[in-house]
Amino acid sequence: MRDSRTDISASSGIDLFRRRTYDVAQATVNGLRGGSAVDRTARIGTSTDDVRRRNLSGVLVLVHRHRGMSRAELTRRTGLSRSTVKDLVEELVDHDLVEEAQPAASTQVGRPSPMVRPQARRLAIAVNPEIDSVTIGLVGLGGSVLEMTRRTTTGIPTVEQTVALASETIEQMRRQLGADRGVTAIGVAAPGLVHAAGSVVRLAPNLGWQDAPIGQMLSEATGLPVFAANDANLGAIAEHIFGRHLNAEHMIYVNGGAGGIGAGVVVAGGLLDGVAGYAGELGHTYVGGTGVCHCGRVGCLETEVSQSQTYATDSTAVAKTVERQAKYLGIALGNAVNLLNPGLIVLGGFLQAFPSLAADVLNDAVSRHSLREPHDVVRIVPASLGSQTLMIGAAELAFAPLLADPAAHYHQGVDRDGTVG
Repeated sequence: MRDSRTDISASSGIDLFRRRTYDVAQATVNGLRGGSAVDRTARIGTSTDDVRRRNLSGVLVLVHRHRGMSRAELTRRTGLSRSTVKDLVEELVDHDLVEEAQPAASTQVGRPSPMVRPQARRLAIAVNPEIDSVTIGLVGLGGSVLEMTRRTTTGIPTVEQTVALASETIEQMRRQLGADRGVTAIGVAAPGLVHAAGSVVRLAPNLGWQDAPIGQMLSEATGLPVFAANDANLGAIAEHIFGRHLNAEHMIYVNGGAGGIGAGVVVAGGLLDGVAGYAGELGHTYVGGTGVCHCGRVGCLETEVSQSQTYATDSTAVAKTVERQAKYLGIALGNAVNLLNPGLIVLGGFLQAFPSLAADVLNDAVSRHSLREPHDVVRIVPASLGSQTLMIGAAELAFAPLLADPAAHYHQGVDRDGTVG
């Protein structure tokens, strides 16, 4: 049995995937502060206190990811002693990060172990801009979406309009929160190329945004830390952590929104985001069409498969439109199967309807454009989190620094206006 000095960061699920999510958030912090912020992971060494902080992170991540876990299961998963886990849980309870409850009556022999659940008072705000709306969500620890508001726009919103709509809605949400509930940070799921440092949207062609510093602008408008990333990457994070999927360690999440199509790729449990965070632009891969894309190129997937085409047709033409789009989607997915050999492809946004509306056409197209061996091991399924996927993913980005080092956030108290500071 391990003692209180044992570092559980590897055994508790503090893996590359979670660390990379934190790295994205921390890079954003560094960028917003002009590089003056010190990466907390660099300050955590090997002293007893350092190990305790890592173990606190390990316990909190387990409780968060599983949306609750018994103290006995935490002991089993971490390999720590029961007394050490008890002390760690009590510390997290004292700082309003988790709560304990006695389990329901059980027929098992022995004293039942208390259940440890994420503290509902710890909140994040998620923002997702699209070409026709801005969606804002309030999400609790454990990935529980408490509220979603969709603000429609009369045209494609500029970054300034997006910030104005989002900050107005966020202010309303914060006013309605009780004095004991606070917002930790804001996560933005943006449909485009997002550079982690400074949370800058480098290019979102369907929105008409280029080098848009949405992180800095929204932070200045709300007074809260803001972290932004590509929407499909955040969708992949959400479905990987909270989705009801088997074999999700090698997974592609494909998001279809009004602003286009993108993919988030999970390889060996880690997010494949590229050197600058631009990986996964499946919507701009060539599928053989003749349409001119917003990006200026011809034949991109999202010129042939789009939400507007799917829903703009009359009922007699819907089936043909869906089948035609399913063929083009299948070409892109077949190429992805050959390239990445995933065990699972999750379709989100408007794409999640394709496995039921045009399953045969889609599967046939994927089969025709992929090798038999990688095709035989892949499943294509709709997103299990539905319309909440991007809200949960954006909140996961916002929660990342807290999950990585809970002790660094102990000084934060909840103000009467519902903010954390």
